Amino acid sequence: MARADWRRPLQWPLEAGKRRIRMTVAYDGSSFNGWQRQRNGRSVQEELETALLAMLKEPVEVSGSGRTDSGVHALGQVCHFDISNHRIGAGVFVRALNKLLPADVRVLDSEEVDGSFHARFSTMAREYRYLAKEELSFKPFDRDRAAKVRRFPDLDLLNDYASCLEGTHDFTTFTGSGDLCPSKWRDIYVSRFSFERDFWGDRVLVYTICGNAFLYRMVRSLVGTMLQLGDSEIPVDEFRRRLEARDRSETGKTAPAGGLYLARVSYDPQEYAWFEPSAGEDAHE
Repeated sequence: MARADWRRPLQWPLEAGKRRIRMTVAYDGSSFNGWQRQRNGRSVQEELETALLAMLKEPVEVSGSGRTDSGVHALGQVCHFDISNHRIGAGVFVRALNKLLPADVRVLDSEEVDGSFHARFSTMAREYRYLAKEELSFKPFDRDRAAKVRRFPDLDLLNDYASCLEGTHDFTTFTGSGDLCPSKWRDIYVSRFSFERDFWGDRVLVYTICGNAFLYRMVRSLVGTMLQLGDSEIPVDEFRRRLEARDRSETGKTAPAGGLYLARVSYDPQEYAWFEPSAGEDAHE
């Protein structure tokens, strides 16, 4: 899908007398009902807005790069907010807010930006990582941090599944029933499985996926289905058939929320510029 088809404005002007602050935030999603403020349940957005109110003595609305669902973590969520205060330096927000925020939310950096930046609509790519461990090495500390599987499927087979996702596809099959997006087409730049070692020296299966945007529960649905098929050594053609079916009933299990991390948000237009289709090329064909 060409970026020209995203139909985003290039400027999000500030109101007169306002300034815009961009921050990177990490949080443990275990006790949150997601990023977005809601009527019932704790949210990351609300915690940040409450801390900013205490700091600035003015109500502030925080905009994030995207929503994370209940129980999902973030290593590099990006957000911004506009304020009237011109006395506080942009770098001060890190230390000041971390004194006011609960321990499961941390501000990693802060800087002043202009009206050409919007945390959500300036985003060029989002990267998620999903972690899984075998039950024999699963520690009490891994609860709500990684998924627990009976055994790891064959890595080559998992990567055969994962490679089917790179490119532009309709992800209707792997979209949660609550998704309201009219188009299910998404660009996937990176999709791969690998093994890493955790703090305890145990082997961790890591799925990395990076794309222009994601649908509701899409990553968890993909991971759950690939792990389920891999455990039964189902050939890659079956996974490809399910993707191309565009039928929600073809999906497998949805992986638990606790293993999913929003790892990084990219605002660099050059990082995945190679993905842009050639002039006149239809990205859906």
